[in-house]
Amino acid sequence: MTAEQSNPNETYEKGLDYLYSDGIDKNPEKARECFEEAASNGSLQALFAIGEMYWWGDLEQDEEKAVSYFKVAAKKGDRNAQHALGFAYRYGRGVKADLSKATKFLLQAALQSHSEAQNRVGNAYRYGEGVSQSYTAAFNWYTNSAGYGDSHGQNNLGACYLNGEGTEKDLKKANYWWRLSAEQGYRQAQVNLGFSYLLGEGVTKNPRIAKKWFRLAALQTHPEAFRILKEIQKSEA
Repeated sequence: MTAEQSNPNETYEKGLDYLYSDGIDKNPEKARECFEEAASNGSLQALFAIGEMYWWGDLEQDEEKAVSYFKVAAKKGDRNAQHALGFAYRYGRGVKADLSKATKFLLQAALQSHSEAQNRVGNAYRYGEGVSQSYTAAFNWYTNSAGYGDSHGQNNLGACYLNGEGTEKDLKKANYWWRLSAEQGYRQAQVNLGFSYLLGEGVTKNPRIAKKWFRLAALQTHPEAFRILKEIQKSEA
């Protein structure tokens, strides 16, 4: 680094301060300037941050421009950009939808231990999106994702154990992973765990605990949780 160059990490951190400040120092334009300076000095996270600003509308909302930054950062190996690019191709956001390209970039991020990408690769294999369908591969990727603490990966791993997809059925293990996910606040896992306690599947039947998990999911507007709570109330009336 020459005397004229700033430290890219320090400049990146300065950009974050401008972007996320709660006070009068919040300044997205200055944040972008810092990110651009850091990116010009080799910071991939700064390059990704510029894409994020366009994606979320911190400047102008322009998903195509966001994707253009993601592509550059992803090509240089940034796992967050690879994940974002995979998401963009999966849902046709800022680029034409392409499941094969989506899985390609998600896999690149997943191989760098990006837990959300690992879960999405698991989904791709589970449903045969851009790859040949394989419950075994899905189970393996969900296991990786869950191991890194991703709540969606934990919930999906629980579903594999429930249905015997890629592994033997094991309701106790299903509930184990659903609990970890539910305790992180993931509403679908809360509903799944609620059903386990309501029906006594893999756990001792306990309507009181079931209602606890359904209520937590209902607080996050899960429609099925509302319906089940109403049915329980009617049965108890």
